[in-house]
Amino acid sequence: MEIKNRDIAEAMHGFNIYDCSVRSADCISFLMLENIDDAAHGQKRIVNLFFKEPVGERISWDTYRGFDGPKIISSVLPKNQSMIISLDCDVAVLGGGERGMEKPIPSGGEPENEVLRACFNVACIDGIVYAVGPWRTACKRIGPNLWGSLIGDRSTLPKPPRRGASNAGGFDAIAGFNSGDIYCIGGQGDAWRFDGSRWYQCAVPTNMYFHSVCCAGDDFVYIGMQSGSVMRGRDDSWEIIHRDEMTLPFKDMVWFDGKVWCTSDYGLWVIEDGKLKEADVPPEVKACSGNLSVGDGVMLLAGMYGATVHDGRNWQRII
Repeated sequence: MEIKNRDIAEAMHGFNIYDCSVRSADCISFLMLENIDDAAHGQKRIVNLFFKEPVGERISWDTYRGFDGPKIISSVLPKNQSMIISLDCDVAVLGGGERGMEKPIPSGGEPENEVLRACFNVACIDGIVYAVGPWRTACKRIGPNLWGSLIGDRSTLPKPPRRGASNAGGFDAIAGFNSGDIYCIGGQGDAWRFDGSRWYQCAVPTNMYFHSVCCAGDDFVYIGMQSGSVMRGRDDSWEIIHRDEMTLPFKDMVWFDGKVWCTSDYGLWVIEDGKLKEADVPPEVKACSGNLSVGDGVMLLAGMYGATVHDGRNWQRII
């Protein structure tokens, strides 16, 4: 699985890892930034690494300008490919025989024409890419250049109340057990479940800020809150299982190898039996903390100082 540094030097020279995504067990993708301290400026790059291709054919990449506040995600349907989506809903794809810009997700303008207010986060659910944004907006990618809103009748998902000039409601993150059981969270204690046609508000016992969410293999939903606190539950039954005072909340939470994995730029943690603890991994693995992605039986951990893949048995340092 190892990709030699000389093979990727040209693709990554002058860029830093900002986000990551698993396309398959044999292909992983990175979102690279030229200026890691100012994501609004400098070039952005999608880099795909193929582990089983012949030497000289293991890497593909494209470079873009713009793309303020980008996220990377990989789809299975309608094609297996990676894409980056900016805060302003610009879209670029690489893979599946396609590369380059797509039409942006419709945003702003008249409410009846709006699909997403802005892109705050993305997820792959049942192989399809979903995106969420402020003022409780959510959508999914139906196909190339085509996105559909999940909101429909606003009576089941009203706009969040304004508090002064700010929006205290969601959405900042999305995850799903499947396309008919999706959870969207954000703002101060704003959590909703989507059953494929209607939205239901979750009665959560907190007004802490929500940042990340994971629909786990133990049938619970885990919500990463401010300061590294964690809530667990489902539907209208929730409990805070961990309170903390960390500097950063968890950026990503994923289910892998029978546990929930959590990361920020400051480290890697796991949740087992309802308890949060630091992950028992080698220092060279922990150094890659920052972003997590799971797919096709592998977990990818990547950050400023490298990337590593876990196949359920071993860690393999990639970069």
